[in-house]
Amino acid sequence: MRFCFWNLNIITIAQCRDLENRHNENILEIAMSSYDKMGKNEGEEEMPEELRALFVDKDTVINTVNASHDMHLLKIDNQEDKMVTRANGWAADTIETLHTDEINRNRKRVLEINIYVSHWRDELDFLELQDTN
Repeated sequence: MRFCFWNLNIITIAQCRDLENRHNENILEIAMSSYDKMGKNEGEEEMPEELRALFVDKDTVINTVNASHDMHLLKIDNQEDKMVTRANGWAADTIETLHTDEINRNRKRVLEINIYVSHWRDELDFLELQDTN
């Protein structure tokens, strides 16, 4: 079960990273296309003023897209860290519970054996008393 979880987790996180990388490539292409259109004064009226401020120069466009990409990857990494931490905590708790349960079961068994031995000692003492009489 745990092996399947880890494999699924690794595949899912890797897929998220791949999707984010593809998304970043697409956004970068769109941004560069928009930058080129702005350089040719095409389609300026469609763009809000806040967005137009990002298209000052090519480096600003690339840096903005890369900063967005880095933030997305950071969120994916943080989510992976949370998942791993929770899974490790769950595993540690499960092992601790199993260990405690095993110790309690062993103690109960030892107590049961001691009671059994005590009973047969009492029986043996009783039989020895009868033989001496």
